Order: sequence, then C-alpha cells, then structure tokens
Amino acid sequence: MKKTLVSITAVIIALVCMLSACGEKPNNADVTAAELWEKVKAVSGYGAMTAVPERDYMDVYGVDKTKLSDSVWYMSENPALNADECAIFKLADASYADDLAKILKDRLSRQLAVAKAYSPEEAGKIEKAEVTVSGSFVYFCVGENSDAMMNAIRNAVK
Repeated sequence: MKKTLVSITAVIIALVCMLSACGEKPNNADVTAAELWEKVKAVSGYGAMTAVPERDYMDVYGVDKTKLSDSVWYMSENPALNADECAIFKLADASYADDLAKILKDRLSRQLAVAKAYSPEEAGKIEKAEVTVSGSFVYFCVGENSDAMMNAIRNAVK
C-alpha cells in the first residue's frame, strides 16, 4: 500500500511538472530585443545599420518608452537611399501593444510614401513589411530578406 501511494504521488508530481513546465517561464520571457536583433542580423543581408537613439522613440515617433521593458531599432546608415530598418520592442505593459503597432504602421506608411518618390525597389521592401504583435513583442523588419528576418523573430518568441 505504501509503495502504491508513493508511486501514485510520483506520477501526480510528474504530470503536474509536465503540465506546468515545472514553473519555467514562457519561451520568450527571458529573450531580449538585442538577442532578437542578433538573430535578424544573421539572416538579413543588411549592410551598415545605425541604432535609432532611444530619445527619438518618444520625440520623433511618439513611442511611450515607459511602457517598454526593452527595445532596439536600427535603420540603414543612409536611409535616403536604402529603406532597410528593423524595430523590436518588448512590452512592459501589454495593453500598449495596439497603440505601439499603430505608431509603427504609421511610420511604415510615411516611409512608403517617401520611398515611392525615389526608388520603387525600396518601396517594394516597405510594402512587404508588416508590424507583428507576438506575446510581449511588437516588431517589424524592412529588407530584402524580410521573410527570413520575421521568421527568425517568430521562432524565438513562440
């Protein structure tokens, strides 16, 4: 009887651990925006990129930095000739996802209008870009390999 009780208890503990992943955090809980950026760079084919200063998030783009826990935003060193860009935001406040997605979609719309005037090829890159909300992340990638870049992020934040 004692062995049976111990066996049943062990099975119950094993099942609880399997169902709750023994208290592990979700896959993307510890992933940083910088780590995702490294994954993007590895498949991007990007040339020289420059970081968008955090102060510009608020002043230029209207992002509420207080609702972010982590972020990176890179664009081509020569954005007048090249539309390559990647922004990855990790939210501290999940209720901000829709507002941030709208800000980023508006950014892409403005960039597309400008790019249509100077380069149909660059405009095509922007047209393929889509702002994605996944878990605690909001992101987009503009570039020749945007599908591969977006998949690199998607696979990391599942």
